[in-house]
Amino acid sequence: MNARIDHLKSIIYTKSEDIPAYRSLVEQYYVNETGVSPVMRRANFLTHFAEEIPIVMDNEELICGSMRFWRGRYGPSNKGHIIVDYRMILSCGIECMIERASHHDTEDAAAFVIALNAFSHYIERHADAAEKLYAETKRPELERMAANCHHLTKKPPESFAQAIQLVWFVHLFLHAESLSAAFSFGRFDDYLYPYYKADIESGVLAPEDAEELLAAFWLKCCEGDESQNLTVGGDRENPLTFLCMEVAAALKVQQPSLSVRICEKSSDALWKQMLSLIKVGIGMPAIFCDDVIIRSLKNLGIADRDAENYAIVGCYEANPDGKTYGTTANAGRFFLHDVLLAFLAREKAYADFDDFYRSFKDFFRSMYSTQIVNGFRAHWKHIREHLPSPFESACMGRCLDSGIAAERSGCEYTMCGINILGIGTLIDSLYVMKKLIFEEKTIDYTAFIKQVQENFPDRALAETCRNYPGKYGTDSPETNEMAADLSNFIADLIAENEIYEGVIPYAGLFVFMLDIRSDNYPATPDGRLQGDRISYGISASDLCVGKTVTSVMNSASHIANDRFADGNPLMFTLNERELAGERGDMLLKSLIKGYFAGGGFHLQFNVTDTKRMKAAKENPNEHRDLIIRISGYSEYFTKLDE
Repeated sequence: MNARIDHLKSIIYTKSEDIPAYRSLVEQYYVNETGVSPVMRRANFLTHFAEEIPIVMDNEELICGSMRFWRGRYGPSNKGHIIVDYRMILSCGIECMIERASHHDTEDAAAFVIALNAFSHYIERHADAAEKLYAETKRPELERMAANCHHLTKKPPESFAQAIQLVWFVHLFLHAESLSAAFSFGRFDDYLYPYYKADIESGVLAPEDAEELLAAFWLKCCEGDESQNLTVGGDRENPLTFLCMEVAAALKVQQPSLSVRICEKSSDALWKQMLSLIKVGIGMPAIFCDDVIIRSLKNLGIADRDAENYAIVGCYEANPDGKTYGTTANAGRFFLHDVLLAFLAREKAYADFDDFYRSFKDFFRSMYSTQIVNGFRAHWKHIREHLPSPFESACMGRCLDSGIAAERSGCEYTMCGINILGIGTLIDSLYVMKKLIFEEKTIDYTAFIKQVQENFPDRALAETCRNYPGKYGTDSPETNEMAADLSNFIADLIAENEIYEGVIPYAGLFVFMLDIRSDNYPATPDGRLQGDRISYGISASDLCVGKTVTSVMNSASHIANDRFADGNPLMFTLNERELAGERGDMLLKSLIKGYFAGGGFHLQFNVTDTKRMKAAKENPNEHRDLIIRISGYSEYFTKLDE
């Protein structure tokens, strides 16, 4: 890291003070405002926010605008988890966006105009603040910053500095409109590269200046939420792709959450840079397989060009970049162990395992279509009626051209993410029952169900179930076949049950944060006791005996990954000593390529050392820089609760 970037980190990243005025603005202008529609209520609030929120600026910053108002987490929510149309915003500019919205005689469009005017005023206030600081300090960077901000109040950016500043302002205002999480940046290296290339080639921008701007952007993201995903790579890798990874490796901070697309065109240089970043040990980047993800989006009816231009939202969720209202991780969720336990609560006898398995799937189908999906429909109705977001919508090209809010199907695609927990636990539970009850006949069906319901008072039976060989994750043919069958069955179930007209239901095999929490879930037939963790993503259960990295990957390859575009996370923790040097690079690359060749969707790695983690628990002040990956984001280890 050069000295200038190191200094930037010291002045931006070390700040901890919040901006408490946001809460009082919410209470004054949002909570207490009545008599107006939800979309106008939010637009009016943005006007007050733009006029009254304190403008916080350091005289050495390269990018202005602080997200520290967001930390109070008190205010309106629209669920977040979206990528707005940054390409359109950068090419169009605010004045043009207002003009496009003004063509429509709808209340939504009128709210778009109010929100965009507020956004322009917000930027103007930053220009004024930069001018004031320049008058005091005479720092030329502040004069340029003020000029850039004045320009952006109306016009599209004409330089890399202006483009990255506008992206940041949009990100801030999205968080001002809604205290949600996972507003993501889309294909960052792709839409910003033309500005970068033009400035570098013309000599307007030196490579080290571009690196500093990018580092400043990275550090700004550390003021915000935990899942600000930024996607690079794929079929359009370019010098900015590499610079993003270089900055992430140099800064070693937890945000933004960097994702890399891998495809057949990915260069050896990209692989080398990506592997080097993995070994830095910050849990980034997350790695995504273009072939499988593009196919998963096409399977949902997404047009080829839009599926190919996907980016990652939040943790693992694939969306057509800038064209989708996704609600990827907040629209609906259910737990597979709940379905199984409800099924087992019925008093019924079964002739054999095939009869049992068929009956379970019939029960699952009925429970989903008559109970579970109704909750998703009610939730979606609430979003449409009560959570329209004028600024977010104005940042989507199709919404500007339709005059309809994103939450009301104004985008090209409206997708309802449905998150599902515990496919590994479900597979193992069915497998253990198949073996112990129906094949080996070592225990009566009714007696076994009673043991599960009472949290296995017979601990010897629990140990038998926990340690049963051949579970999902051991590359056992039986559980692999079950993984393929159940995942396709679930995907069919999601697709067959409409949420709302025009809304595409799409599933992901995870529920955010539940890889590190158990929430005291009841016991399950695989030998899990009450309070033990459920399997997360498409990983093997904690109880799986005999698993290896490659056996888990082989089992996970049997999941219908190309039918779960909302995310199929698979994470491994590897010892940093084993990955040293070229041998470590070869090991990592072969694991990733092998898994993706077999149909894998996503991979992420924790590269750390158990001794260091134990030392950090004992002496947290000496290990404040230790970052680990949990769920789909990176965080400082010593900040996490037990």
